[in-house]
Amino acid sequence: MDTEQGFIPDYIIILVLIMGSFGVMGGGLIAPALPAIAEAFQVSEGNIGLVLSLYTFAAAVSLPFIGYFLDKIGRRKVGLTCLFIDGIGGLVIILAPNYAILLIMRFLQGIGIAGLIPVAMTIFKDLFVGDEKLKLMGYLTGAISIGAVIIPSLGGFLASIDWRFVFAVYGLSLILGLIFLFKLPETSPLINSNSGDQVNSEIENSPLEYFKSLLDIFKISKIRNIMIHSLTIYFMLYALITFLPIYLVTGHGFSEFFSGLAISLQGLFSAILSSRASFIAKYLNWRQRSTLGYLLIGICFILLPFWPNSSYLVSLSFIIYGAGMGIVSPTIYNRATELPPPEISGLVISVFNTMKFIGMTLSPFLLGLILIFTELEAIFIGVGIMAFSWGFYTLKGYKKE
Repeated sequence: MDTEQGFIPDYIIILVLIMGSFGVMGGGLIAPALPAIAEAFQVSEGNIGLVLSLYTFAAAVSLPFIGYFLDKIGRRKVGLTCLFIDGIGGLVIILAPNYAILLIMRFLQGIGIAGLIPVAMTIFKDLFVGDEKLKLMGYLTGAISIGAVIIPSLGGFLASIDWRFVFAVYGLSLILGLIFLFKLPETSPLINSNSGDQVNSEIENSPLEYFKSLLDIFKISKIRNIMIHSLTIYFMLYALITFLPIYLVTGHGFSEFFSGLAISLQGLFSAILSSRASFIAKYLNWRQRSTLGYLLIGICFILLPFWPNSSYLVSLSFIIYGAGMGIVSPTIYNRATELPPPEISGLVISVFNTMKFIGMTLSPFLLGLILIFTELEAIFIGVGIMAFSWGFYTLKGYKKE
């Protein structure tokens, strides 16, 4: 495939997409195995959640530093390091003698997994521009959505055999890392150019100034708003993932299996629409695409309380949500790669992904508190109104831009 830096074999692009899809293996793959892990290590229900929360915490706090190294030493070295940390951490857990060692490895895995999507985004930013970059961002978010569909089912299947098999899947990161070790070129234009040597030397000598430059960048409304987009999208996604299964089982009488299918269905339609991002962009600008996506997400949530009881028509909400996510997600991912200056693009993209983890964390916590005083139906309507409001603000707001 022809890129801004010459010809890159198609299989390398595919492997970068696979690396991005590995970025969603931290929680979805492990969640079905939690009961078996708790039994194996004699851990209470209250403490087994640390297997997931330590991972998300490590990811959130490490991402800004991953961004720093993306800009300082390049995409290739950071990508390889993240893949090897992820793979080795997972395989060590198979042999973990106690729960403490397992948690330490999960913390390290959080650091490794956290970098996979930012590295993929940054590589595509380096190699492509315009519609071609948007197309690749669509493929990336599509791959992430497909991963979100397949990985929980794979985790459940493997956990039903032995919980250790779930962590064996992380060995794939080592295989991918070995391929990249010999085949993936460095794509950072600043590192690959003479002028880049000077820029990176300044970064190396003054890391505090480097991070200070990020604070200056956040004063730009365009970048500040794109960070809020990241938080908002994943706040709403985890509102769906957290509370939809409960609603379907307790409110509609569906099985847990159907709940899993519902989440997979939205992921499937998200992947389909994401892969068509460049086609949709021919007819709508980024504001219009974002607004359309948020409106569809809002419609999904608003409709949820009004479907007939125990009716499979509720599946339409999942399809609508997937379509909305498939439109807005690649749009925002692409926007996050366009706005920052080249010398700190890795840092900005990593903080963009940090906001994603913050949204994932805040959603079940805040909405769970609200649920104490209200019903699930009110939660869904509230999130729907939030989606409508942010969508219209995206279309009409940003006066300073």
